[in-house]
Amino acid sequence: MDLVRHLQYFVAVAEERHFGRAAAALGVTQPPVSRAIKTLEKHLGVVLVERTPDGAAITEHGAALLPRARLIVDDARRLTTTAESLTASETVRIGLIPQLDDALAARIAASVGVQARVETGGAVSLLDRVRSHELDVAVIDHPVVLDRLVAGPVIALPRRVSVPVGHRSARAARPRLTMLSDLAFATTPRAANPPAHDLLLDAFRRHALDPEVFAANTFRAVTISVASGRCFGLVPAASPVLPGTEHLDLSSDDVALRVRIVRRNDEAESLVNLIDRILLQAGK
Repeated sequence: MDLVRHLQYFVAVAEERHFGRAAAALGVTQPPVSRAIKTLEKHLGVVLVERTPDGAAITEHGAALLPRARLIVDDARRLTTTAESLTASETVRIGLIPQLDDALAARIAASVGVQARVETGGAVSLLDRVRSHELDVAVIDHPVVLDRLVAGPVIALPRRVSVPVGHRSARAARPRLTMLSDLAFATTPRAANPPAHDLLLDAFRRHALDPEVFAANTFRAVTISVASGRCFGLVPAASPVLPGTEHLDLSSDDVALRVRIVRRNDEAESLVNLIDRILLQAGK
């Protein structure tokens, strides 16, 4: 008898309180579910489920055994997930926020090697994918709601302010953030990481700057928006100055990109240490 499968059917019936709905949730027809419950009851020597006019009722014995049945089913599912991750051709799955420049992303991928699979997304999306085992680690902007994930120390990566060529801030002897009041701010959408987005805008407001926000998901979108003359943006300090733009050192501490490496529990320690060294070097 496949004990785990029979327990899975029992748990489904207990949760749905109906054989038909349990079968639909399991993706099978109803007869196999009914047979599985009868086989399990015979194996355990107790009645687990009673049929009722409205569906199914869990007996006193069934209610007593249900928590243990759930644990066994959940443990079996976790075992399968872990085994699949171990046999997935040793692929290393890394998530990066789009604010990291291409050179840094390439350095991370090159250091990991051919087994690296690097994907880009907002912090909220990347955290969900780490929790669901779709990614091994992710580099996200700080602060963020971690919720059951482990995060390393915060690393500050220097950024410069990119403005349209010839803008008054670029011509000033002592440029200040408040001089950007005639420009919108091109940046990733707030939904990508609301806490980090709001913290950055609060920093601008402390400098008497409250800009309109223009959503730009990539560095290309930021650069185009700046070059068009309608926006300013933040770029990595080492980024080249592209046509139609100028770079300024303004409030470097406030505009720095603060990042952390997140993972599940204590997994992927060697990978985390490798990425951490690359980020620390970039932050110098």
